[in-house]
Amino acid sequence: MRHVIINRGLRNPMHAKIILIGEHAAVYQKPAIVCPVFDAHVQVELVEHENFFIESDFYTGLLKNAPQPFESIKKLIEQLIEQLDVESVKINIVNNIPVAAGMGASAAIAGAIVQGFYQYKNVSLSEEDLISWIQASEQVAHGNPSGIDTFGVLSDQSLIYQKNKAIIPLTFHMDGYLLIVFSNTHGSTKEAVSLVSQYVQSDTKVLEDMEVSVNQAIKHIHDKNIKALGIELNTYHQYLIDLGVSTKTLDTMVKDALSFGALGAKLSGGGLGGCMIALFSQLPSLNQLQQHFKKQGYHHQFIIDLKGI
Repeated sequence: MRHVIINRGLRNPMHAKIILIGEHAAVYQKPAIVCPVFDAHVQVELVEHENFFIESDFYTGLLKNAPQPFESIKKLIEQLIEQLDVESVKINIVNNIPVAAGMGASAAIAGAIVQGFYQYKNVSLSEEDLISWIQASEQVAHGNPSGIDTFGVLSDQSLIYQKNKAIIPLTFHMDGYLLIVFSNTHGSTKEAVSLVSQYVQSDTKVLEDMEVSVNQAIKHIHDKNIKALGIELNTYHQYLIDLGVSTKTLDTMVKDALSFGALGAKLSGGGLGGCMIALFSQLPSLNQLQQHFKKQGYHHQFIIDLKGI
């Protein structure tokens, strides 16, 4: 597979990503559109310490005592310690990417940790090696990752991602904005993928319909047709409802977004929690929706300016 990573060079911090459209269909080698989220990021710094110690918002303590949910991070750090011959250090992880929210947090954290270790040891790191490290960590975290998170967090522009095919850069340069809001409920990708697998065994046509929707979205982006793109997001959300991976909370958030003037809205990521995304042509309407959601306790919010990706 040809790697297309459009970035400013290897760097720490790492940013998040969001799937605009194409989730779940991507598992079945259909295309998906993934966008960088620069406001959501993670940075890692290593300092000398008497023990191998992690300090972060999701776990603080000795590396050896890290709980099961962070097994992939623990194994990654252990491998880096051995590979680079690192003596005891404290690993400071500063992160504002919601975990288990479909924003690529595990891939971004893994990438930042790898770069933090290499920077600490003053060892050069190639892009290919960074990809390999992240993918290995993602395999521990998710079992059989598609790679969409790895390439999404490494790319500084949007991508058309299709498993086992060349990655195609996608330029928006569109007058519009995307609001991302975490639903305060962690998603379960493995459970969602299992639900979809059961569904498509009896109805494979839905995958064809989802692929058509993604291809239409790509066309609308090329044509700078933001209204048609919004309609496509609405259509795709209905497919995700039919597949059983949306929730009452996400559906309510989508309805609220549309009532505030969003051109389209949907859940993003695996579902059963995670994020809602809403497309706007005007920033004032988006800001009103932001305040609405903040009053409801949804404080993890990020904005993508489509002119900049």
